[in-house]
Amino acid sequence: MYRWVVAKMARWAIQSAVTGEVGPATRMMADDVAFTFPGSSSFAASTRTKPEMVAWVERFAALKPEYVVRDVIVTGPPWNTRVAVRLSDRIGDDYNNEGMQYLRMRWGKLISEEVFLDTEKVAEFDRRQSEVAAAVARA
Repeated sequence: MYRWVVAKMARWAIQSAVTGEVGPATRMMADDVAFTFPGSSSFAASTRTKPEMVAWVERFAALKPEYVVRDVIVTGPPWNTRVAVRLSDRIGDDYNNEGMQYLRMRWGKLISEEVFLDTEKVAEFDRRQSEVAAAVARA
């Protein structure tokens, strides 16, 4: 039952956050939550506080991604819960990717999250967005 509840909460918090309602996800974060998004794009991050992670999530949500949670696996006791989330995301016709999120929770609080996906796709999207912004600024 515990694993089912955690999986439902994870799906709900993720879907809420990517649609711009970060409150549910924020309430689940520990104050010193660690967040890692790999790569060299402007999305790359290694944060250690709730406000830093919330800012990252808000920036991502502002892009209005189509974010689909494909599967959630939960294991471990309440004091050492691990959650694996298989996902796909798309932003318009310009970007799509698939990956995983690895979450660690302690007593219902998110203590760390690591994202694993094709970072080159993220970097290419980032470059295209920069080029569009530069073109608009010149116009």
